[in-house]
Order: sequence, then C-alpha cells, then structure tokens
Amino acid sequence: MLALQILVNGLLLGGLYVLIAQSLNLIFGVMGVVNLAHGAFIVVAGLFTYWFASSTGINPLAVLPFVFIVMALVGAGLQPLLIEPLMKMGRSKAELLSLMVTFGLDYVLVELALQVWGSSFVSVPYLQSSWKLAGLDFSQALVVTGMFAALVSALLYWWLNRTDSGKSLLAASQSETGAICCGIDVKRVRMLAFALGVALAAAAGVLVIIVEALAPQTADDLTLLAFVIIALGGLGSYVGVAVAALLLGVAQSITGYFVGGNAEYVLPYVLLILVMVALPGRFRRA
Repeated sequence: MLALQILVNGLLLGGLYVLIAQSLNLIFGVMGVVNLAHGAFIVVAGLFTYWFASSTGINPLAVLPFVFIVMALVGAGLQPLLIEPLMKMGRSKAELLSLMVTFGLDYVLVELALQVWGSSFVSVPYLQSSWKLAGLDFSQALVVTGMFAALVSALLYWWLNRTDSGKSLLAASQSETGAICCGIDVKRVRMLAFALGVALAAAAGVLVIIVEALAPQTADDLTLLAFVIIALGGLGSYVGVAVAALLLGVAQSITGYFVGGNAEYVLPYVLLILVMVALPGRFRRA
C-alpha cells in the first residue's frame, strides 16, 4: 500500500511537470527557440495568484482562466516584437540570438517580480489537509493541482490533434517548408505557439504555487527543470516529454521518501548527466 501511495503521489507531481515542460517544448517544437524566460513566466503568474488570492480571498484555481488569457495576450504581443524579427535571419541564427533575447527577458521579469513582490518565498494556503483512502493519505493540494494539470494537458493534446489550428501548429513543427506549401500561415502559427506556450507556463505557475513555495529567484530553477524533462523526453516530442515528466515525478517521489527531500530536488540533474554520459547520441538528437 505504501508503494501505491508513493506511485500516485509521483504521478500527480509528474502531471504538474508535464504542464511545466510542454509549454517550453511547444515553443521549441514550432520555432526552434529555447525560451529562457520560461521559469519567469511561471513565477510571475504564481506570485500574481498568491497576491490576488490573498487580497480577495478568492479560490486560487478561479484565477487560472484569467491568468491564462492575459498571459496568452502577453505572449502574442511579445512574439512579434522580440522573437519574430529573429526568425527572418534563419533558424540557426535565430536559435542563438533567441537565447540572448529570452535571457534578457528573464532578467527583466525577475527584477520586476522582485520589485513588486519582494524576495520572500510564498505559497497559497489552499487545501492544506489530506484525503484518507484505504489507509493512505493523499495531499488534497497535490491531488487537485495534479488533476487540473492533467486536464489542461489533455485539452492541449486534443486541440493539437483534433482542430485545424492545432494541426497547423503540428505541421509547422514537423516541417516549416511543408506547412508553407500547404498554405499554412507559418508566421501566425509561430505567434500562436509562443502565446500558447506562455499561457501554459502561467497556468503551471498558478498550480505550482499551491503545492510549493515560490520566489522570483526560483525562475531559473523552473526553467532548468523543464529543460531537463524535455531533454530526457526529446525536444519537440510531446508524448516523450509527457512520459519523461511522469517518470521523473515517480522517481522524485521514491527518492524523497527513501533518501530525503534534498536528494529529490537533485535527482533531475543527476538523471540528465547520466543520459548525457551513457547515451550521448540520444542527447544530441534531443
């Protein structure tokens, strides 16, 4: 029974990781851009949720649709201003220059968050008890946020595979030239991908701050976590990243129980090093 509880907790944590990683993976898959401001978007959304929920007493989950829409609009505004001009220089140059641009954006967002909310670690005190089932205890916050993350990820998968706009995005991620030949407006698709990636990162921030304390300085840690997951699962591979996120959640749950919390946070980077050393060819493909 203990093994079942550890497994379920790991899968719920992995559900959050899927959402954290897929938003970064989506942008890379379509644009070839590694968004180094990814963690900053998560943190800004999370801290806004903390401030709004604390000020109004509203259910933090009710903030999610508002944050999603607003951050989608922010992403849609930033992409043509900061990223699209780089795409005209060719994909290889755009990949390098976008690292510098998004690094600068990350710095700006983190500094802005520090000025607005300070450097203290905060979390939303929501669903702090646990549910008992068959003698097992399950954190209410982890269960609810994990289910919400799974729902958002499922909706993303459905949209990508069942709608014309989603299929256009998938087509552009597989072959930009082929997408253009099929009459797809690739420039519009790139803006949509960036806007959706930022919105999904913000949705992850709303959920993460319910189960874990955040501060502006944790932005880079979240970006690294997302990068580790998509490197393990395969950059641009939506199914591979989802599987890697779930397995990482289970591995962290096991490590946290038997070894301790600190080892749990180090584990993703240990796994990344092992993959780089043992399977360098796979890492290069990612």
